[in-house]
Formats: sequence, C-alpha cells, structure tokens
Amino acid sequence: MKILKISKIIGKTSAVLHSDGLKTYELLRTSGERITLSFKDITHCTTAFLNASLGKFIIEIKGKNIVVEFSNLNTDIRNKIDLVLENARNEKKMTSLDSSARGYFYA
Repeated sequence: MKILKISKIIGKTSAVLHSDGLKTYELLRTSGERITLSFKDITHCTTAFLNASLGKFIIEIKGKNIVVEFSNLNTDIRNKIDLVLENARNEKKMTSLDSSARGYFYA
C-alpha cells in the first residue's frame, strides 16, 4: 500500500488550491492499486482541492480495481470527501451541473 501524505506533497497544512490538487492527482495516478491518502497535519481543505485531486482520479479509475483509503480525517474533511466522491461517481449529476453552470455563465 502506498501512503501519500497530503501535507508533504503540497508543502503546507492547508489543502485549498486547485493547483495543489492537480499536483496530488499526478501522484495518485502513478501510485499503484492500493493507496492511502493521509490528511495528517492538514488543518483546512476545500472541495476545489479535492475535486482537482480525488474527484478527477475517481472519474479516471472508474471500472478499474484500484482502492483508495483515507487516514487522519476530521469530520469536515470527511464530509467534503463524501461529497466529492458522490459527485465523481454520479456522472449524470455532474453533466447536469456542468450544463447549468454553462447556461448561467454563458447565457
């Protein structure tokens, strides 16, 4: 099992930036079939970070035999992960949200 410690990957205790999420995503995709994401020392985490890392990765591995586990989560981060996972696994919902956003911004 490969353990990826978020705070070491991004070099800070706040996982809030989309760019840091993409950095984490790149490591996720090259880490094998069993991965643990450790949130040890992470004090703040946004869905922007999680969508760019975990959400993108979950969409990519759909149908593959890859296991992602989590450690050192507080309740807030756990709730955000649950939301991101639900959205990544529900393509119909995401397509609808994307369509609505395009209509709003480009109407």
